[in-house]
Amino acid sequence: MEDARDHLAEDSIGSAKPPRPPKPHDPERWKRQLLRVIAAATVAAAVLSGITAWETHQQRAMDKALYCEAYASSSGSEDATFEEQQKKLRDAIGC
Repeated sequence: MEDARDHLAEDSIGSAKPPRPPKPHDPERWKRQLLRVIAAATVAAAVLSGITAWETHQQRAMDKALYCEAYASSSGSEDATFEEQQKKLRDAIGC
């Protein structure tokens, strides 16, 4: 007795179905996919750059406040040279 499947060609995994032909190469689809990847990478880079800039700004503001506090004029100092240096530092920092 012959089975109806005996006449069908079997592919490498033993399926009775014939293998599908490969999809034709679509260069436009490839370009669209590449543009999506580039756009996503650009957005991710912009977001990370913005986060880094914000954190840097916050750190610099905190450092400035600390420096201004550290170089605040000390009343009662009799050393005029020291006071002048402190004033120059405060002016340079922008306090």
